[in-house]
Amino acid sequence: MLLMTIAAKSLSSVSAGVARAAAIGFSGTIQLVRALAHRREVMRLSTELDERALKDIGLVRSDIDGALATSWLDDPSAVLAERSRSASSLAAARREHALRHAGSKPMLAAKADIAVARCA
Repeated sequence: MLLMTIAAKSLSSVSAGVARAAAIGFSGTIQLVRALAHRREVMRLSTELDERALKDIGLVRSDIDGALATSWLDDPSAVLAERSRSASSLAAARREHALRHAGSKPMLAAKADIAVARCA
């Protein structure tokens, strides 16, 4: 009886290990297929969109070239998403900076006011 219990437990652990290995292999295959499909879509972006359309989505041509230069195993759309996010956050920071300093007069406008006051 003890021998059957040991055999049953070891077989169940083997089958769990095999199932786990198969799941890891299957998820790797799914990840590869997804990366290849996304690579094809990024290539379509490169051929179908001009510079203005790319700018509308926060990218430039070099972003696409850089994403396609990654390994075939990597997902280029993740690279593009990160570059677009960083570009939009940089633009938001510039807008915030401009809004904070919008109340102060530029130096040329201040000099023009002084010149107008002298003439009057």
